Amino acid sequence: MELKVLHGKSRKVALSPHQVSWQTRNGHGNTFIVARDSTLALRIYMGRDSTDLCMDGLDSVEAVAVLEEPYDWAEFWRLTAPSGAM
Repeated sequence: MELKVLHGKSRKVALSPHQVSWQTRNGHGNTFIVARDSTLALRIYMGRDSTDLCMDGLDSVEAVAVLEEPYDWAEFWRLTAPSGAM
């Protein structure tokens, strides 16, 4: 899981080439990118979408979920943790 904070009005996720490569190679499993924007919403994306998020931004990919404050942590873990991990 990559955790990212978006600064200002940027809609692109700042991922290094190494992070994109790892997410692309391992994106067939449970890999995620979680981005928090200026509204403090948590946007959850599949890791396989890392190239699009980095190059084209948030609007190029549909989020798995968007959680707003107060965050529903049970829902977050249900989406991102393998069954039975919690």
